[in-house]
Formats: sequence, C-alpha cells, structure tokens
Amino acid sequence: MSSRSRILAASVVTGLALPLALTAPVVAAPEPPADPSGWGPVKTLAASPWGESLAVDARGTVTVVWSTGSAAGSVVALRRPAGGSWGDPVVIGHGTQPQVAADRRGAVTVVWLTERAGRTDGVAAARHPVRGRWTTPVRLTGDQATPYAAGEVVLDVNPDGDAVVAWASRDRRDRPWRVRSAYRPAGGPWSGPVAVTPTDGTRHPQVGIDDEGRALLLLCRQRFGHPQVLRTQERSPDGSWTDPVVVTRAGYSPILAVDASGDALVAFSPDFSGVAAAVRPAGGPWQRARALLPEGVEVADFALAVNDSGAAVVALGRVNGRVDVVRRPAEGPWSASERVVAGGDTVYDVLVALDDAGDTFLGWGGYALLGAYQPGGGAWGEPATISPDAGVEVLESTHVRIAPTGDVAVLWKQEARPLKVRTMSAVPAR
Repeated sequence: MSSRSRILAASVVTGLALPLALTAPVVAAPEPPADPSGWGPVKTLAASPWGESLAVDARGTVTVVWSTGSAAGSVVALRRPAGGSWGDPVVIGHGTQPQVAADRRGAVTVVWLTERAGRTDGVAAARHPVRGRWTTPVRLTGDQATPYAAGEVVLDVNPDGDAVVAWASRDRRDRPWRVRSAYRPAGGPWSGPVAVTPTDGTRHPQVGIDDEGRALLLLCRQRFGHPQVLRTQERSPDGSWTDPVVVTRAGYSPILAVDASGDALVAFSPDFSGVAAAVRPAGGPWQRARALLPEGVEVADFALAVNDSGAAVVALGRVNGRVDVVRRPAEGPWSASERVVAGGDTVYDVLVALDDAGDTFLGWGGYALLGAYQPGGGAWGEPATISPDAGVEVLESTHVRIAPTGDVAVLWKQEARPLKVRTMSAVPAR
C-alpha cells in the first residue's frame, strides 16, 4: 500500500546489538531453465524453519526470510532481483518467527522474536537499505523493559518507508496478554515500545499502515465462555492511539488489509464455516459486515488481498474442493462469487494476490499446490502445478506476493518437507 507519510519525531531505542554472522554456510545450487508458462524452478530453502515470511518490492526484488530454530536459531535472508538469480543466504540475526516488508524504493525491514532462557522475550529488527548491507539488529523492546514473554509479531511498511510493528506480550507468567507496538518513520529511528492495550488478554494483532503513516491495529479478545471480539485501534501521525472500536462481536481467523488512503477491510469467519467482510472508510466507522457466500456454504479456508487503489478480492476454498473469488472495487459493492476451481480435490489452503493493474493470482491446495493467473481485464489462465502432490504431507503454510509488474512469488511449507519458494514472470501470462 502506497504512502506519502510525515516524518515524525521519535526517541531512539538503544538496544543490545545481537551477534551475527554475515553469511550462512550454504552454497546456492545452479537453477534449471524456467518453465515456458512463466514459472521458474523451485528453490529449496530450509529443512525445518521456525517461521518464514516473503516480500516483493516495486522493482520485483523478492526477499525471503526464515528462522533455522529456537533460542540459538539464525534468522536468514535470501534475495532475488527481478529476472535474476537467487543470491547467497545471509544470517541477519538470531531468534524466531521473522516478518519482512519492503518499501517502494526497495529498502527491506525484518523483525523477529528474540529468545532467552528458553522463551521468547522481546522483538528485534534489522534493515537492508536500497544500497548496502544488512544493518546490525536492535532490540525494539530494549533491555530494561523486557517482557516475560513475547509472541505473534507482525509488521507493515508503506512505500515511503514508515514502519509499524506489533506483538503480544506479558510481564509475568500469571498476567494476561496485552499488545505492544513500535513505530519507525522513514529515515528515522524506532520509537517505543508502547503498550496499546491494557493487560486484558488481547492477542493476535494484525497491522496495516497507510499513505500518511497512520497505522491500524486489528486486535482479538475472547473472554471465557464468550465469542471472540474483533476490535481496531488507530495510531495517528502524532503517535497517539485511539480507543478501541468494535468490528464484530463474533469473529474468527480475521485478515486485515489497509489501502493507500487508509480505508480498511477485515475478512473473518463469524461461525468457523462461513466468511464475512467488514469495511471502514478512512476516518469513518466500521460498516456492517456482509456475508460473502450464501448461508449454509461451508468454507475450509479463505484469503484476502487489497491493492493500493482499494480494490479487494477474497479467495474462498469450500470444503468440497471448489474455489471461488469475490471482488469489491474501490468504494463499490461486493460481487457475487465467481467459481474458478470446480472442486473435487481436497483444499485446505487458499492464497490470493492483487496488483494495481487488476492482475490476480489465486493459489489453492491440500497435498499439492496449484495456481491460476488472471491478467487485469482478462480471463483466468490454465491452472499450473506449483508443487506436485506430496502424498501424505499437507500444506502447513503458504505465502504469496505480487509485484507491480504482475510477477508473482509463492513461499510454502509442507510438513516434513523443506521450505520452498517459486516465482512466476507475468510476461507469458499477459
């Protein structure tokens, strides 16, 4: 999502520099020729990652990060320029559950959970400028206010380079969780951490940031015996956080997206089977959520993508293997569902990406991972097999990003199999 943000005054977080090695002892293997359909070869990354993330910048450079394990595990980054070859993996820090995002110029930010004495205790960050090398990590949680535990770290960066990170934390084992956040204006240092919520059990943050540097947090809170409530809080450019606003009083597996102007959308399941979506125009209230499929249709998984202009697409994987998409133009109504995959094979996972030209990538799978590409204003192409049927090993996690050129990068993990990534050039598809 694009941004024209203000430069904010911020205090420097003086953190402990983490020891790191500059390169990982892995030699990249030669890559076979690309598939005529536009899909490049599969790149194998790591045997048993402890978290992974994927980013693609405006030039089409792909960055993948992952962790090799807990406590002493390394946070590893691997990059590939558009149309080029994968570089060598680089160790940029130590910890687990890394998250990566890139700005318009190509600068990359990575955050991850640090570990000490066998538990996650804080958050660290490193940055790769447009030119140069990875910076030395800093601890965003500092040394003096280290929480007892930290988890569920999330990150977003707008095209100007403003960054916001949020995570769940607690100060003692017997205390409820709360959500903290830190912010970094483009060209400036990290500020924070700030306690956004009280110690009331709020967890599972998601975050988006708009053109003006306004950050929106989606938060989940579930009291014993009650449905899970979804709420949002917004950070204004002056650094203050608003009071929480309810999105829905019963929502599960939510996904937040924020466009360039600050309009927000949340897709969620109200009952663990159907899917609904709520929209909030920038500066306005959350509108009543709308069901995206008829009552009684059961969904196994869903995914959401929003482009800079505010257009949205939701992918819906039904329990019978059928996969649909539902679209919403910027400030327009939701469409009826469009069937893309007829059904039959088991679908546990769907993924979707959308660029400003309207190019759409849809992925789905269970024991195999497949994908279809639709250029803006065109028809869906033939499905391509990104990863063949793995037998008894199901997909554990999938990630997709699309560049302004329409090029696609997919990252996935299947149970005992290694983490893998594959890219597609949009030229043959257009």
